[in-house]
Amino acid sequence: MGLKFILIQALVYFRGAVVALITIRVLMSWFRPRSWNRQTQWFFRAEEAVWRLTEPLLAPFRNLLPTGGIGLDFSPIIAIFVVDLGVRLAVSIVARLPIP
Repeated sequence: MGLKFILIQALVYFRGAVVALITIRVLMSWFRPRSWNRQTQWFFRAEEAVWRLTEPLLAPFRNLLPTGGIGLDFSPIIAIFVVDLGVRLAVSIVARLPIP
């Protein structure tokens, strides 16, 4: 395995991790418990961890997109699209590098 292969795999795994975290955040927002108690504290702790990891990526898109008064947040879709596009661009650049 060459360095080029390792770099491409790292980019692909990064993309997968970001998409998974955003998807988990969306699903957690849909199935959120109504109250905080001993049985649900694990959920809120996990939600906070996922929120801290994904909010820096989602916030810029949320600020750019109008809500339209319907209460839907399209920032996860846009963020996944931009991350995918960025990784594809980075992979094409790495693939052209003159390294083995």
